[in-house]
Amino acid sequence: MEDVKVVVFGKENAGKSTLIKAIEHDAINIDKNNTTVSMDYGKTVVAGKKIHFYGTPGQERFDFMRDILSTGANIGIMVIDSTTNFSKMDTELLKEFRKKNIPCVVFINKTDIGSPENLRMEVQGFPIIEGSAKMGLGLPELLRSLINFA
Repeated sequence: MEDVKVVVFGKENAGKSTLIKAIEHDAINIDKNNTTVSMDYGKTVVAGKKIHFYGTPGQERFDFMRDILSTGANIGIMVIDSTTNFSKMDTELLKEFRKKNIPCVVFINKTDIGSPENLRMEVQGFPIIEGSAKMGLGLPELLRSLINFA
């Protein structure tokens, strides 16, 4: 069975941990006060491929963890909160993964309570999946998109 390494990244409170938990209910989260301070880890099997999800902390002071966890990644998932505006940090994160030649899918999260319209223009050139990790919306499409890259 082929292994696929997926790094899940984005700003703090975008829903990265929630996304990984929605995919793998027994996922591991290393956090303090409900903020990831090390990483998340979960895995699932899709279309005969074992997909390993590594979630990075969203705070800028933990950017070294994103660097460590993205080493050897086959694909990235950038999680964006649809209830907030696209920021300079979002732009820098996408540039970082482009520079590392890691293909990325953008998951616009929290669409059950926010509007993704203002974010779609900002992430042109990347595959976009809209949904809600908390509600399980968009997860089948997201997993299918990962298989297309792997």
